[in-house]
Amino acid sequence: MENLMTIRANEKKLKRISTLMKTIGHPSRLAIIDLLLEKGRLPVRTISDTIGISQSNTSQHLKALENIDAINSEREGTSIFYQIENQGLEKLLACVNTCVDC
Repeated sequence: MENLMTIRANEKKLKRISTLMKTIGHPSRLAIIDLLLEKGRLPVRTISDTIGISQSNTSQHLKALENIDAINSEREGTSIFYQIENQGLEKLLACVNTCVDC
């Protein structure tokens, strides 16, 4: 595992990590990621209903997560399904969850 000094020396990686952390740091986005990690592939409507925010707000959060390659989408007929793209998110959230419990 890279230490912070190694990450700090790689400006491109440092910016990527910063963007990832800022983007997933929103409570609704964390809830979406957690739901997708638990349930797998889901349509927007199910995500929206489960986390309790409007479908348009959910779509905005999903777009932000897609922009950083955290999730991906696939259209089936009139529905769009989302799933986790970045498998490292599960480890990251588990680590953060442990840190919060300290």
